[in-house]
Amino acid sequence: MQFHSKAWLRNVAIGLIALLGLSACGGSSGSSTDYSYAYIQFYNASPNGANVEMREVDGDSFGSAQFGDTTSMYSMEKDEYELEFIRTDSDDQEVLIDTYTVDLKTGYKTLIVMSGDFSDPIITEYQYERETLEDHFRLFALSVTIDEDSYDFYLSDAGDPFEAANFLGTVTASEMMELDYWDPDDDSDYFDEGEYTIYLTEPGSTDVVFESQTIDFAYETEYLMTMRDVSGAIQDGLIVDTILNSSTVTALTDVEADAQYRIYNSTNLSTALDVTFGGTTDEEDVAFSLDAGELSEFTAITYGDYRVTVSDSTGEYAQLSNKLITLNQGESKAILIYERNGALGAATFVESGLPQAYDKTVNFINLVEDFDDVDFYLVRNDETIDTAEYDLQNLEFGESDSEVLPSDYYEVIAVYEDDNEEQILLDRTALFGFNEEENYIVTVEPADTATGYEINILY
Repeated sequence: MQFHSKAWLRNVAIGLIALLGLSACGGSSGSSTDYSYAYIQFYNASPNGANVEMREVDGDSFGSAQFGDTTSMYSMEKDEYELEFIRTDSDDQEVLIDTYTVDLKTGYKTLIVMSGDFSDPIITEYQYERETLEDHFRLFALSVTIDEDSYDFYLSDAGDPFEAANFLGTVTASEMMELDYWDPDDDSDYFDEGEYTIYLTEPGSTDVVFESQTIDFAYETEYLMTMRDVSGAIQDGLIVDTILNSSTVTALTDVEADAQYRIYNSTNLSTALDVTFGGTTDEEDVAFSLDAGELSEFTAITYGDYRVTVSDSTGEYAQLSNKLITLNQGESKAILIYERNGALGAATFVESGLPQAYDKTVNFINLVEDFDDVDFYLVRNDETIDTAEYDLQNLEFGESDSEVLPSDYYEVIAVYEDDNEEQILLDRTALFGFNEEENYIVTVEPADTATGYEINILY
């Protein structure tokens, strides 16, 4: 049996999202017979991969998902379907990753998971029968880390410490388990809606390796908690994804996870800038120097609110004093020091947590105070700025934005368009290969060049 029409498939998916919500309410007041279709969803858990599309062979697409994300949930007729998994390369050509045959059953949700090393990924299906729930939720757990780690799973009422948490079972690699509520009532054996905290330990240990923030299980539905790796700028750590019946995934970070930062000196001073990075914790202030054009290494630090002071030993520029920098758990932040009107300043942005192996999440920032609407163009060897597929428009001074680029060679061109719609070239690079597994930063800055400005590519 094949699909209904494409329009029907899309309408059902959209209708489900509207009914269940991006909040993913999974139940209604009816009986379990309300679930008269088979349901399918794709989750990408390969930490060194790319955006992946799942579709039926010679059929419709189920959408695509980046690492740590899902597609929408689709309603289907029960049947056996042959699936294929596709990524798109830098030449816009489709690359077949793998195929998989799945048997969808009426009333059941099937989650297709891609995990492991992207060069040889593991594709696994997990199924459970959907139920209509009232004032309760069901809870499932799954580990998809690349090292196939297992965890003891604890749940407590919100605000209770680990000592008061309830052990619900050991979550083993690639095996989904349903967790049982420790205090069922007369109406249901399932969990009461409300606020809880997740604790994870290594099997048999009482040393907590992960503590979630308070989670509000507010919907009458099935929740799947997946333990996965991190990727992108921060390479170490653990994330717990909350997967529901929509394309929205909530990533939970350990409340004690470190943050990190790196700092770039965009000034043209002949002497180094003195940087002091401090906070209100017991940690001592960190002091170091940055030469012009120097990008520091990533520095891990306890999450929190910090102050950054930057000074010029020559006294040419007024110092930047006690700029507030907030670093959240599991977050990597770039800090770019610039000069404006004779004073030092700083612009910041959060760096991507997506894998950088195939697609590059490149941050662009305008550090030219003369222009408040700089355009960047990423021009391949068979393109011009008029035909370039990738560009960023109207970046104000100190403003950053990002673009996801396929690994390839690009000429980076920075342009200002005046009030008469005349374009002024600020700078252009030679063809540059965004081919490394790095978090790239592209700046345009004042410089001693023919145009007075230059583009720098940092990584």
